[in-house]
Amino acid sequence: MGEFAIAMVILIGTILIGIPISYSMGMTGLIYILMTNPAYVVVIPNRLYEGINQFQLLAIPFFLLASDIMVNADISGKLFRLVKLFVGRFRGGLAFVNVIVSMIFGSISGTALGDIASLGPIEMDEMDKEGYDKNFSCALTCASSLESPLIPPSNIAVLYASVMGLSVGAMFLAGIIPGIMLGGSQILYILAIRNKRNFPKSIEQRTRKQIIQIIVDGLITMGMPFIIIGGVLGGFFTATESANIACLYALVLGLIVYRNYHPKDFVVALGGIAKQMANIFLIISFSSVFAWVMGMEKVPEAIAAFMLSLSQNKYVLLLIVNIFLLIVGMWMDTGAAIILFAPILAPIMYKVGIHPVHFAVIMLVNLTLGLVTPPVGVVLYAGAAVGKRKFEEVVKALVPFLLMAFIVLAIICLVPQTAIWLPQICGFLD
Repeated sequence: MGEFAIAMVILIGTILIGIPISYSMGMTGLIYILMTNPAYVVVIPNRLYEGINQFQLLAIPFFLLASDIMVNADISGKLFRLVKLFVGRFRGGLAFVNVIVSMIFGSISGTALGDIASLGPIEMDEMDKEGYDKNFSCALTCASSLESPLIPPSNIAVLYASVMGLSVGAMFLAGIIPGIMLGGSQILYILAIRNKRNFPKSIEQRTRKQIIQIIVDGLITMGMPFIIIGGVLGGFFTATESANIACLYALVLGLIVYRNYHPKDFVVALGGIAKQMANIFLIISFSSVFAWVMGMEKVPEAIAAFMLSLSQNKYVLLLIVNIFLLIVGMWMDTGAAIILFAPILAPIMYKVGIHPVHFAVIMLVNLTLGLVTPPVGVVLYAGAAVGKRKFEEVVKALVPFLLMAFIVLAIICLVPQTAIWLPQICGFLD
């Protein structure tokens, strides 16, 4: 156990000095093996391979590629204009558009950072033009991006399903209601403050021809979510196959329908996605090595025994786990956190009667909230950078949205049907 303690000090120290978490975990695993039994070094290549040898993981790069094509072909902009056409005319309309578009775009991108990168500049620029407080518009954009990792297709849901052996279809469905609840809470907050803060109405005038064009373009764009979600839930193809078809659909729109996307853009996108996936797969692989180290030291069993000694009440344990995951989400990459902690925490929750899919959603919501929670909060930093706002001011403006999100998280924890009802009625769960 002394060697493991030294390994943990090395892990924490390397992370704090800025070494990427994938390399930190890889170095920690290697040093632990060399300290205990160098013969175990042969385990490392096997674990590196086994970590990414999951067919479901192939869906992630294709979902990222589809999202990239949608952004560069201005298809996300067409979606923004469609929603703005219907709700932009109300007081605070652009704030509503910000939330609703993120909920819809979540069914395309599957990542919060993808939402910020693609929709963030459009949303913040439009809100700035109409006189919204700049820090509010940035905070809202960051908060609304959190729907993307929950509403299918969710890359972290695919990863969780592969790690814990759950149905991807069940995970996709399980995230829909929580994602809508999160967006709904933001809409309620906007409704509550729009008159007090004198939010503007959108007064943009359009011709009949422009309106028809916006609607047609928007409906064509909406075909992407139907392909992804409908195909998987209807049993026509797997999540990985739906991701491939989504890429093809996006390419047809960009190259043939709108003709504003070029083959050279596709080559550049492939290079960018390759770099992203290299980073993601490094994290997954090295996390798998570190998970083996924890298994050797029987860390999961020790944690389970400790937590169950504190209480057998599932609500008390849920509170402890929620606090722990929120802290983890502030500091650790979401994928690494899932690989390391899902196999440890999930069996404990199963023992006290928490449904596997229900706990999966609880974990994903917690880690997602960590994306906008200081001191790390990668989405928070990205939003502040895109909007050119001061980080501290954005954090202040974000507080009400975080409070609403914590309320939603509490409801999800206390009401399991928010997560498992849709998978059950669609036949993915008994």
